[in-house]
Amino acid sequence: MASEKRTLSEISHLFLSEVRQKQTGSASPRPVRIAPPKTVEPQTDMTPQEVAEALEIETEPSAPSVQSSAVPLHPAIASDAPASIILASHLPDPASRVRAYARQLAESSGRVALVEIDATEIGITCFERGHSQHADPIILGDLDARQISETIAELGFDVDRWLISLPNPRTPEARDLLKAAPHWVLLSKADDDGVVATYRALKGLAELGKPRLSLAVVDAKDSAEAATVFHKLDDVSRRFLGCPMEEQPAVAAVTQISEQLVIHCRLSGQKPASMPQWKIVAALLQNASAPRKDTGPIAMEQPMKITEKAPEAEAKQSFEEIKPTTAAEPLAPKMTLRPAPQMEETQPTEVIDLSDGGDEAILQAVVRQGGADGMWVQCPVKAPMCPQAVLAVGRDQRLVLLAMAGKGLAEVRSIGLALRWMNENRELIRMALPQLAIDAAALPMVRLLVDHADLSAELIQPLLESATVTVQAYRKLKWGRKSGLLLEAA
Repeated sequence: MASEKRTLSEISHLFLSEVRQKQTGSASPRPVRIAPPKTVEPQTDMTPQEVAEALEIETEPSAPSVQSSAVPLHPAIASDAPASIILASHLPDPASRVRAYARQLAESSGRVALVEIDATEIGITCFERGHSQHADPIILGDLDARQISETIAELGFDVDRWLISLPNPRTPEARDLLKAAPHWVLLSKADDDGVVATYRALKGLAELGKPRLSLAVVDAKDSAEAATVFHKLDDVSRRFLGCPMEEQPAVAAVTQISEQLVIHCRLSGQKPASMPQWKIVAALLQNASAPRKDTGPIAMEQPMKITEKAPEAEAKQSFEEIKPTTAAEPLAPKMTLRPAPQMEETQPTEVIDLSDGGDEAILQAVVRQGGADGMWVQCPVKAPMCPQAVLAVGRDQRLVLLAMAGKGLAEVRSIGLALRWMNENRELIRMALPQLAIDAAALPMVRLLVDHADLSAELIQPLLESATVTVQAYRKLKWGRKSGLLLEAA
């Protein structure tokens, strides 16, 4: 009949069923055709991002646990709170310094979340006013990406500030975070060693960019001392690195602040191939509301390269590198190097009394005599590679290194390295000794005391031609029970 039209698939199905029934003799039941499953369309209220994440999860390779494979490693963590990276690894006991800063920040800014992240662990601690009850912390023996992501996402609703502490800021992962961070907070001690260590730490990370940079001083006696430290570091950072600083209140002891560990994940085994904590924290920084002032890399000083050479060749190079003819290019922006003029013709008294004939006694006698004649003022700072030498400031506010060449010119190499160290750190020395009014724009000088018997050595000849080195020959004299030192120009 015309009303009983059948499709080709139904006719073929009936035909094959009849053939199968004849072959099996009706021993097996007749197969029943099952319709294909209906496709479920995604709900219209899903955002494009949710659909994309769902498709990504379906296409990922199978994992031991369906729950763990369904969690992306770096979710888009949204938070309105600004995020800052705090740098304190250059200070002694950096963890306690960072926590002291977080407690002070919580007193003025509200709830603060401190993220301490390293290659094999991550911990999050919250600081807030009062002593409220908290839930038990989550302690895990693995870097659980799902748990870390969920914890940060939950904290993002009620945290007012994020602080990210990097115990080792020189790892590649940490440097990537520093490049993406909108704000750095630098901690510095109030003493001279702390100032020098803070500047060195900043100089080592300066090539990563120019974020907003703040400075907070710890262990300061009062606000005036903290302000002095800030102005020193801000001045040297502006002049040498082109990076201004923002002053923050000195870190002081704060009470009535509760500290609660929220989560701590530490990998007890070997370093994993994939470290999800870095991606999660990078997503947090990327979505932080604090703006980033990225104006390019910081101008760096050109460090002098120390190569492995023979002692005499290296010492010769160390002195020659400081010559005015090779220092035509400024070592730092806004700083013009002036060639060193010849030392004044005033010389110490020709014969100086000696109580002992050792090298240390000879050097101290020359230093005392020159100080009495007003030629220089001795400094308490020592060059680490040549501690027996004496650092002084001349009448022209120029740094002067007074040193003994030693028997057979054995100390010339270390003196050359000390001169290089003075040249690279003269601005820091000026900051450490503001009462001496050191001229950091002038090249340092060296007054080298050489035994008269060693003047014929080949190593001395290029030193005699250097404008930054004054060679002073000496002879030991004895008359009766007395001994003396005869100084003469080389």
